[in-house]
Amino acid sequence: MNISAAPSAKTPRKSRDALKVLVVDDDPFQLEVIADTLRELGIKNVTTASSGQAALQEIVKSKREGLYDLMLSDLHMPGMDGFQFLGAVAQGGFNGALIIVSGQSEDVVHSASLVAKLRRFTLLGSLPKPIAKSALSQLVQTLS
Repeated sequence: MNISAAPSAKTPRKSRDALKVLVVDDDPFQLEVIADTLRELGIKNVTTASSGQAALQEIVKSKREGLYDLMLSDLHMPGMDGFQFLGAVAQGGFNGALIIVSGQSEDVVHSASLVAKLRRFTLLGSLPKPIAKSALSQLVQTLS
């Protein structure tokens, strides 16, 4: 497990029930588990997307309805992998925090973390699948 990086000073602190979170994963089971775990942690506003393309649509939509404070993203997705997705999100001006959630090797996750930092994401850290509720809570705590 790689829990790293405190949020930057620009990251606003909100109560958990005020956080708006987007979860991106192509595996329906993982998507449900992560969303349910976030709700168990007191986060009420959780949106899920089953692909990078669907997530991009949600981010565009959120610009009209209130931006996301946090995004959890898988790396291995068909069509648009996590690296491509993070690039597209960065170009779109996403300014929320990011947690990488992946079943990929530590080297791949480390590379994705470096890419996220280079693209100026507020990277809270990365979590291996299946996620541990306590580890997710620890990362979310930095925002709330």
